Amino acid sequence: MSNITVVTRGLAPFDLYPYNPSATAAWTFLVLFAIVGVVHIVYMFILRAWFAMPLILGCVGEAFGYYGRAQSHDNIRNGGMYLIQLMLLLAAPPFLAATIYMSLGRIIRSLEGERHAMIRVTWLTKIYVVVDIACFVCQMAGSAMQSSGDPAGTKLGINIVLGGLGFQIFAFVIFVLMACRFHYRLNREPTWISREPSIRWRRCMWVLYATSLLVLVRNFYRIVEFGAGSDSAVYKSEVYLYVLDGSLMWLLVLFLIIVHPGALFRAARRLKKLGGMSSEEDEEAISLTDRK
Repeated sequence: MSNITVVTRGLAPFDLYPYNPSATAAWTFLVLFAIVGVVHIVYMFILRAWFAMPLILGCVGEAFGYYGRAQSHDNIRNGGMYLIQLMLLLAAPPFLAATIYMSLGRIIRSLEGERHAMIRVTWLTKIYVVVDIACFVCQMAGSAMQSSGDPAGTKLGINIVLGGLGFQIFAFVIFVLMACRFHYRLNREPTWISREPSIRWRRCMWVLYATSLLVLVRNFYRIVEFGAGSDSAVYKSEVYLYVLDGSLMWLLVLFLIIVHPGALFRAARRLKKLGGMSSEEDEEAISLTDRK
């Protein structure tokens, strides 16, 4: 009688995880991302913050990614669930990052601070939308190639993911530098609307810095995880995933609930409807002050 190994359709002939994924942790994070996602949906309609749609999609991706991990518990050879969690947990953060990118451009326009921006606001948004799409494609393509079972394809997939993560880190560093420059120049030469006590724009800027830092730390963790290989302690323990990825991305979404940029934009719209100095009048006032 020949020795034949039967592999059920959809199951890999080897363990896809170096551990048994925790169902409790996965279901917990699924619920956490579902809650903050629903809150952002409510805020989107209340504040007319349509720019937050990518953030909501990112929450959906994170939630379903952890669903894949929950389903992988006691079933670590299920290729379908493994692929779902791998692709979604890699691809969801670029959607979260997109809202951070778009928030800066809207803050600049709301405060009428275009003259303080490093590049034109319209170009800022377009460039970072392209960056985000590129990062998303890299994460999706790379993670799909890792599930091929071919060692060469797996290695190439890892390199593509690493390239996408590294590119996102570079883009975020440039983004933070542009935000800092705008923040510094607006402090030195405030516009009429940024001087209004009801326009609390500085805390929005600090939230952008905080959320950007969370994305950077998460990306560094993922680079270490993929770069160190399957024998590393980082890869063999899922604790790192929840501490340095899931928790950080959930905090990112939570910070944007506590200080929602849409509230600033709504306050700025209302103030402009009530009337105030125009941008030209503001510049003239600053010029007259400087002469004195």
